[in-house]
Amino acid sequence: MSDKKKDGLDNLIEFILSDETPVGPEDEDDLKIFDDAIALAEAKLAKARLERARSGVLASNMTSNVSDLKIERARRLYERAKAGDATAGLTLAARFGDGSMDGDQDAILEDLAELEADDDDEN
Repeated sequence: MSDKKKDGLDNLIEFILSDETPVGPEDEDDLKIFDDAIALAEAKLAKARLERARSGVLASNMTSNVSDLKIERARRLYERAKAGDATAGLTLAARFGDGSMDGDQDAILEDLAELEADDDDEN
């Protein structure tokens, strides 16, 4: 929770607890506004949860079933390209600005294996 939201919530709680007068019919409109605000917040929370769930499903659907053999072939191709072998037919770009791709290696190898599998399917 952000500091701004926490401060607002603290102020609301303090406001509610500071008045010891009983709630009466004249407070009905104020309570309706409060109930509507809570319903809106709950709807926003539900929407955010749904979006996170959708993102998770999308991410899990993106994983492939590339065989270990194809990953190993991709690893050899990657190592050749990383060593500067122009015959590897790949151009590698560093990510994160540190000149290294080692942190992305598993994803790179899987992508290469999928590309090779696509090439094999086309030929």
